[in-house]
Amino acid sequence: MDEERSFPKSSFFLSNGAFSSNESGEMSLRSGSMRRREGYQLGGCGIAGCLSLDGEPISGEKIATMLTTMSERENGLGAGYACYGLFPERRDEFCLQFFFDDEDVKNSVEEFLKDHGNITKDEKVFTKKSTTLKPPFPLVWRFFFRPVERREWRGNQKLSEEDYVVRLVMHVNQHVDGAFCISSGKDMAVFKGNGYSFEISDFYDIQRYRGKMWISHSRFPTNSPGWWGGAHPISILDWAVCHNGEITSYGVNRKFVEMEGYSCTLLTDTEVVAYLWDILVRKHGLPINLAAFAMAPWYYHDIKHLDPQNQKLATLIRVTYKEAFLNGPFSILVGRREPEITMIALADRKKLRPLIVGQSSDEGMFFAASEECAIRAIEPNAETWTPNAGSPAIAQVRNGIIRDGLESPFWGEWNE
Repeated sequence: MDEERSFPKSSFFLSNGAFSSNESGEMSLRSGSMRRREGYQLGGCGIAGCLSLDGEPISGEKIATMLTTMSERENGLGAGYACYGLFPERRDEFCLQFFFDDEDVKNSVEEFLKDHGNITKDEKVFTKKSTTLKPPFPLVWRFFFRPVERREWRGNQKLSEEDYVVRLVMHVNQHVDGAFCISSGKDMAVFKGNGYSFEISDFYDIQRYRGKMWISHSRFPTNSPGWWGGAHPISILDWAVCHNGEITSYGVNRKFVEMEGYSCTLLTDTEVVAYLWDILVRKHGLPINLAAFAMAPWYYHDIKHLDPQNQKLATLIRVTYKEAFLNGPFSILVGRREPEITMIALADRKKLRPLIVGQSSDEGMFFAASEECAIRAIEPNAETWTPNAGSPAIAQVRNGIIRDGLESPFWGEWNE
């Protein structure tokens, strides 16, 4: 779900009269469609992911089957897929994938990137003509990119490659009308849009891609617009997040990420979740399970039942990262590439949104989804289980299932 807030300064919305309504009450967007109709049955977003534990490529057809199986969880206002292990021949280059209003905007962003690095290759992302998605559609383009050696941004001369790319993405999303960067990681890309999951799968011909991990999402927004940029996964660097739920602490979380240099422009609370993972794990160096605890912490009356060592650690995390606490119901799938392709499945501390994980009978695949039917659709004999509230299930290519989500938050913390 998403928070209601003002529209961004630059977007497909404002520069093209994106939000308008006709006499029948239908609302149209610049890119895609949003229909306001009576009779919708409240459902909830759908999330689904699959990871090859032995690193074998997985066809996009499998993740599309998982996601589209949960059709009752979407209302046609957004869907998307993130694929990891997608560009092995260019695995050390950033893949910046954009939505553009037109060629002029693309050319403007291309010149901006050339001023800040080297474009090694660029290409139009393949899309098919759609008879069901409402036009016009954005121009989808990708640049393979290496930042300049001397990375300076507004007086800061010691930026890492990753921090520099974050600054470039934030600048484009905030200041370039008609352009949005939808993914910016290495060896991964996001394919998303404003439509049903089967429509977005068909639009990108998702079955043409094969990767070591997929995560995906179908939207059911209730208090924010459905539009191409706001569809999930929401991604920054090699992080991608798919989210079912609502972040009621959005305002506090937003201030926290903005203090770290991130700008929120996508009109969805999920945006802060993606940035929080980047801040806590990549920038602050927290292990994944401790970052998960910061976002979905135990209550203090539960923490006091931990042993003294873990009680002290839990309290320190709660106090230090109180602005990172995600209040409200949610279940999320998180993908990242470094140091190895990893999937994280996490539910809020009360587990108010569904989440189930599983492993294939040959132990070669890991799955996570909102509903068991999504897993059974491609692996009828999978072993499935439901992670504990606030406890992440973590699976990694070649390293297997690191946490099954049934452990204490600090299990193994003092043995490493």
